[in-house]
Amino acid sequence: MRLILRWAYSLFFVACGFTLCGCGKSASELEGIFPVRGSVIVNGEPAEYANVVFVPADPNSDLPRAYGVVDTDGEFRLSTKRADDGAKPGEYLVTVSWAKPKNPNVSEPDYGPELLPAKYQDPVQSGLKVVIEATENELEPFDLKK
Repeated sequence: MRLILRWAYSLFFVACGFTLCGCGKSASELEGIFPVRGSVIVNGEPAEYANVVFVPADPNSDLPRAYGVVDTDGEFRLSTKRADDGAKPGEYLVTVSWAKPKNPNVSEPDYGPELLPAKYQDPVQSGLKVVIEATENELEPFDLKK
């Protein structure tokens, strides 16, 4: 399951890269999306390369998922329609998957094992829930334990 999740995340980000390299989004396409910044810390250490996914809390919602990748400082910015644009206002459940690349300097690196307990990859079991507001959002850090 973890391998499938990692593969799905990788495929999503590659597809986003091709989409983002195409044409730009007009202001009307990005209407209703607000900047979201946050951080992921695991046992006091920045979770560099972790994938963060915001899943609408209401499965019947028309809210799109939003995605982010944690940088070297443990910080991420969410993306919905283009890089770092943010997310639509609403309530989200959050998943975090963290596997470090074996060789980050290649275009399609192999990843090591999942470093977090499986509960963090399940939006219902993760215990991580946030509300995105119609403004710039600076989230409280996700301070996770292995």
